Amino acid sequence: MDRIEALRAGIESLVLIEVAKAMGHSVSELIELLQLGRHSPVGAVMKGNRLTTEQSERILAFLRLVEAVDDMVRATGQDKAFDAPRWIGDWLASPCPALGGRHPAALTDTLEGFRVLERLLSQMQSGAYA
Repeated sequence: MDRIEALRAGIESLVLIEVAKAMGHSVSELIELLQLGRHSPVGAVMKGNRLTTEQSERILAFLRLVEAVDDMVRATGQDKAFDAPRWIGDWLASPCPALGGRHPAALTDTLEGFRVLERLLSQMQSGAYA
């Protein structure tokens, strides 16, 4: 319930700066990738406002993708460092054969789209991707 209340209240817009930095992208690029621009979060960041519930849910869904990729890589036993936020940011912006050549970012406008991306990542890990 705490998470739901936090989403309803809106994530602090300054989180966008930290997420974008972790991805190796600008805030503007993050806003474009996650299709957050409907309510002008750039202005919200500049004013220190909170994001809308919808924008907050997308940020949380994105962070779940990062966590899923990080967990997948750790499960392989790889010892070298892996930058999951950067990998996800690059993957979202690249054409994906499993999506008919569309960019995964094209699905970030809905929570169902994020669920499709989570399943796709799971399929990639299991080898069922092709």
